[in-house]
Amino acid sequence: SNFSRTMSEIEMENFKLINLNNFIENFKNNYIGNSKNINLQFSLQKNNLKILVNEDKLFQVLINLIENSISMAKSNSTILIKSIKKNNEYGCLKIYDQGPGIPIAYKDKIFTRFYSDRKEFKDKHSGLGLSISREIINSFNGSIKLTKSDESNFRGACFLIKLPLRK
Repeated sequence: SNFSRTMSEIEMENFKLINLNNFIENFKNNYIGNSKNINLQFSLQKNNLKILVNEDKLFQVLINLIENSISMAKSNSTILIKSIKKNNEYGCLKIYDQGPGIPIAYKDKIFTRFYSDRKEFKDKHSGLGLSISREIINSFNGSIKLTKSDESNFRGACFLIKLPLRK
């Protein structure tokens, strides 16, 4: 039911032109934390990255990705959220973690509704988070994908979100 509700909300949402870095700063100030004492680290590019999104839905995507990382990570590890500008066309977010990672061969499968390969705590994970996240990012004319990490201290999962820049 959450999936259906989210899909109908996406269709009716108000989109707003925002600065991606300001959004991440706001996210950082409003993120409550977690029980495993996972640190969030931020690396924001100084560029003016204007994107057209629904802020609440983008916030939901970040929460989905962070909660997935937290569920797989060991206590006291770190999640890195990095903003970058790509070819003057895209504002990008990369979310890195220090968990066990996801085999790149599953890069499409993990976005399938109800897919989960978690043996433990399967009752707490519906397999909808990444599917919903992809639908939300697609509604912004962007993309989200699992990619190989380019950060030596973050060899777990790495997700790349690309959002078209606006003027």
